[in-house]
Amino acid sequence: MDIEKNKELVRQITEQLWNGRAYDKIPEFYAEDYVADYSPYAIHHGLEGIRGMVERAYTTFTDYHEELREMIAEGDMVVLRITISGFQTGQWGPLPPSGKRVEFDEAIFLRLRDGKVVHQRGIVDNLAALRQLGRA
Repeated sequence: MDIEKNKELVRQITEQLWNGRAYDKIPEFYAEDYVADYSPYAIHHGLEGIRGMVERAYTTFTDYHEELREMIAEGDMVVLRITISGFQTGQWGPLPPSGKRVEFDEAIFLRLRDGKVVHQRGIVDNLAALRQLGRA
C-alpha cells in the first residue's frame, strides 16, 4: 500500500471528478462495490451511486467547487477536510433554490483497495450552510 499514491488519487478525484466533472474517470477512481455512507441522510452504492452524488452537487450548486484543505493518510485510509462552495441554484433536499452563495466544510474518510475508493464516510457541516441560507 503506497500512501503517497493514495493521497495523489484523492487529489485527482477532487480535481478531475468533483471540480472537473470528469464522469468518465469514475471507474478509474472507484471500485464496483463502492459504498458512501452519509448517515442518517443517505447511503449510495456502486459507480452509479458516486455519479449520482456528483450530479446532485452540480444540480444544487451549478458552480460547485471543492477546495482541499487538509489530508492525512495511513495504511489504506485517507482522511481529508474540504471546503465546498457554490451558489445554491437548485433544490437542496427540501430547500428551494435561493441563489445565495454558501461555503461549508466536510470531513471525508476514504478507504482504498487496489488503487480505488471502496468506502466513503462523510461528515458535512450542513448547519453552516443552512445559516448562510437564512434557514437556521
